Order: sequence, then C-alpha cells, then structure tokens
Amino acid sequence: MYSKQEFCMISHLKIRDFALLESLDLDLKSGLAVFTGESGSGKSLVFDSIASLFGGRCSTANIRTGKDKYSLQAIVNLKEHPMAKEYLQNQGFQYEGDEIILTKELFKDGKARVKIGDSLASTSHLREFGKHIAEVHSQNEQLFLLEKSHQLEFLDRFAHLESLKAKVKLSLQNFRHWKEKLNHFDDTLAESKKKLEILNFEIEEIENVSPKDGEDESLMQEERFLANGEKLAENYRYLLEELTDKENAILKVFPSMLHAVEKISQLLPEKMPLREEWEDVYDRLKNLKSTIREEEEELFFSPDRLDMVQTRLQILNKLKKKFGSSIPEILNQLEQKKVELEKWTLSASDRDFLSQKYDQALLELKELVFQLSRARRNALSSFEEEVQKELNDLGMEGAKLQVVLRWEENPEGEVDEGSKLYFISETGLDQVEFYFSANVGEKPRPLRKVASGGELSRIMLGLRSALGKFSPAPQILILDEIDTGLGGEAATSLASKLKKLSKSSQILLITHTQQIAAVADEHIRIEKYAENGRTYAISKGLTFEERKRELARMIGGKQVTQGVMKAATELLQKKAV
Repeated sequence: MYSKQEFCMISHLKIRDFALLESLDLDLKSGLAVFTGESGSGKSLVFDSIASLFGGRCSTANIRTGKDKYSLQAIVNLKEHPMAKEYLQNQGFQYEGDEIILTKELFKDGKARVKIGDSLASTSHLREFGKHIAEVHSQNEQLFLLEKSHQLEFLDRFAHLESLKAKVKLSLQNFRHWKEKLNHFDDTLAESKKKLEILNFEIEEIENVSPKDGEDESLMQEERFLANGEKLAENYRYLLEELTDKENAILKVFPSMLHAVEKISQLLPEKMPLREEWEDVYDRLKNLKSTIREEEEELFFSPDRLDMVQTRLQILNKLKKKFGSSIPEILNQLEQKKVELEKWTLSASDRDFLSQKYDQALLELKELVFQLSRARRNALSSFEEEVQKELNDLGMEGAKLQVVLRWEENPEGEVDEGSKLYFISETGLDQVEFYFSANVGEKPRPLRKVASGGELSRIMLGLRSALGKFSPAPQILILDEIDTGLGGEAATSLASKLKKLSKSSQILLITHTQQIAAVADEHIRIEKYAENGRTYAISKGLTFEERKRELARMIGGKQVTQGVMKAATELLQKKAV
C-alpha cells in the first residue's frame, strides 16, 4: 500500500470557454489521476489548458465559438516546495498560506491577461514559475525535457555532481569578480593615460603663466595709466608752459601784477587785504608749478610696457575663461588638479596584484570545470545504459537515447584548448543535447526534432526511473497518452512506474491503457455531447462501480460482456508493484 503525503499539487482547476470546454471545474487530489474517454472527447483540451496556465503556447483558435475570451484558473498548493515559494518571493508576488491562484485569460485580439496571486504578471512569469513546479508533456507542449539546461541536469543528478557543480559556480563567481576588477583596472588605466595627459597639460598651462593673487587688478590699473600716458604728458607740458616756460607765462608776469597791487594798497590802504590775497595766489601757483613739475618728471610712458601689460592680461583672462573667474579660483583649480593627478597615477604593483588574483582564480576554475567535464563523460555510458533499460521496460525496445556533450567555442572564452577558446558558464564547459532514435537502425537525431509527444513522456519517465531519488522532478507531472502503442507487460511496467512516481508527485495522465487506469488514485472521465446545435465536453469523477464499467469499455470496447466486467474488477483490485 502506498502511503500518501502532502506535496506541491493542483488542488482545483477551472476552465471557461476553452474550445469544447464551456465550463469545467475539477477538484484534484495528490497521487495519480487518470483521464479517460472516447477519442475526440476533449481530454487533450484539459491538458492543453494546463499547459497554457504554465506558460505554454496559447492560441485564439481555442476560444470557444461565440465567446470573446477563454479563462483558465488553477489553485496550486505549494506545500513542501521551497524553490517555488522563493521564486514567488523574489518576484514580489503576494499570497497567503501554502496556496496560490494562477489565472490566465486570452482575448480574441491575442492579448493575454495573467495574474499570479493578486498581482498582474506576464506569460514569461508563468513559464518560469511553471518550470519550478510542473512538467507538461502534452501532444502540443513539451516544456521541460526539450530544454538543454534540464537535459544536463538529468545527467548531473545521475552522476551525483551537485556538490562539484556548486564548487564550479562559486569558483566562476570568484573568477568573474577578479576579471571584472582587472578589466576595470585596465579600462581605468587606458582612461588614466588620457586623463593624465589632460591634467599634466592643464597644470603646466597654469604653472607656466604662474598667476599671482591680485596681479590682475594691479595690471588693469597700470594699463589704464599707460594707456593715457601720452595725453597726461601733453597736458603736464601745457600747464608748465603756461605757468613758467613761455615768454608771457603766468609766474613770469605775476611779480609785475603784485607790484601793481602793492601800488594800489599804498594809495588805498583799505585795499591791503587784496594784496595779501594776491600774494597767497602767487605762493599757491608756485607750489602748483612744483607739484606739476614733479609729477611730470615722474610720468613714465612706454608703448612696450603697455603692450607687455596688455599681453599679460590677455593670458590671465584666457586662464579665467578655462579655469575660473578669478585668480584665486585658478590657483584652487591648480591644487585640485595636482591632487587628481595623484589619483590617476596608477601603480604597476596594483595591476600585478589583480593579475595574480585573476590567474589564480582562472587556474582553479579550469581545474574544476575539467574535473566536472571528465565526471560527466565518465558517467555517460552507465547513464545511457540505465535509461535504455527503462525504455525497454516501457515498451520502447529498439529505441535509443544518446547524450552528446560539446564545448562551446567562443573567441572571448576563458579556456584555451589547442588553438580554440571555449566559454565557461555556471554549469561548466559542457553543452548537452539528447539525441534519440525510436527504432533499431535509425540514426539518432536531436530529441527536440524527432520525438513525438507520447515518446517524450515515456522518455521522461524512463529518465525519472533511472535517476530515482536524485531526480530533479517538479512535483506535478502532466502526461498526455504516454502509453500509446503499449500493452501487456510493458503497460503493466509503466503502470508500476507511474504509481511509484506518484508517491512524491501529483501525476495527471491521459491514458487508453486499462492497466494504468486501474492503479490510479483518481479516475476522471471526459465526455462529449451535443445539445441545441452546440458540442460540449464535461468531466466526471468516477466511483468504484463507474470505474469498473469504464475499464470494461477500455478492455472490450462497446461490447461489455460479463467476462470483461470480471477482468475490469480484478484489475481494480490488484495493486501496482
């Protein structure tokens, strides 16, 4: 008897206006649930809707005739699935408890409306979330097994390489850290050369001028003086000439004027103050003459000096336009540029240190990725053999799964082998692809190109069984008619494998095989009927008695005899081993 436990599962599925499914509500349980029904009844539509909910392709062709949209909703229980919860948390999706509701609507214009919990989301969010919890293998969707990253995961789990892969990932992070540091240093070094050239030029430009605080103000005053020197000299000469130099100069005739004033004051004593005023004017004129003479003698006018002053002012003004509006600002800029010059003067020892760290990190990374690659190649044969055994048990005698490992050549790669460079990713050097041939004598070709939906599902089950407890399986498996072409012992073996897998995964399966339907924990029949000119598909969870009749139909077709009913009853009473 298989023990039941709670794990990630779809607890409820609601479908509205999806092709024949006008309105379908399913309450689902953990374990193995099978869907049966006549061909064309709409079983695959249920699985297509689930695939669409997990980010698969959606088509407006699936909108029911006369409706504007289809609407899909699933309640997913995330109990015991920390990775899925972590993804939702990292993406900011809110939910309560262990359940979250996924909703998707597709309108006639092709626009989709997606919600994860109460938050709007994108189809890519659904797809990424779906990868954490489910694998969908329907006739139209293979969302997991065809992805090369997951194919590599199968091999690594089989070879128990999780610990080594974790070391590679950490080593790659360390290498990228030092690579970024070194690249940044080299970029900075190239930048610093340009910066140093500019700084040295600007510092030299200022120092060559060597401006002094207050120099510009003094020069402008001197410029004003020199620019007016000729006119000043001309006026000084005129004043001296009028005062003393010409024949009738003022100071030459002033004594005669004083003598006349003296005569007046003698004749008119009351005019004595007038004489004193004239004598005072005479003294002041003599003093003015001395002052003017001194200033005239001190006056210096040189066109060369004026040209030199004006040239110096032009140089200072040029510096002001470039480095500041005043000489103090220019001098401050000079000091700042000298400090900046020291900052951009990188030490060769710094690069040596970074280069050493880079080389050490690359050497360590190479050793680990080579070790990982060897371990994978060492595990290839046994992996392929184990999968081959499982495929034989699943009725795929003659089928062959081949694992091809390659290194990705990249001109900017980190690993050199021969004359080529190869790129290192977080999973190492190896790129993987599963090749498959369904029959003896056929050349294996890429699985993504040749395998049918049923074959993919059985290959997946074979991989799951080969990996056992190391399987990276999500906890929800949706499988569409993986039993196609099976019967007898192969069908019984497949039923056993599915039953074992359902201990840790919710499995939803479309089947035409009575051995599989008999071991299911839940049996759902999809029926189709016509009414008022429209076709409808509905679901029905079967009781024990109804399961017997459905199994009898699967065994004997429409003619259900007493013997067929007995065989169906015996199947239900058996336990998968």
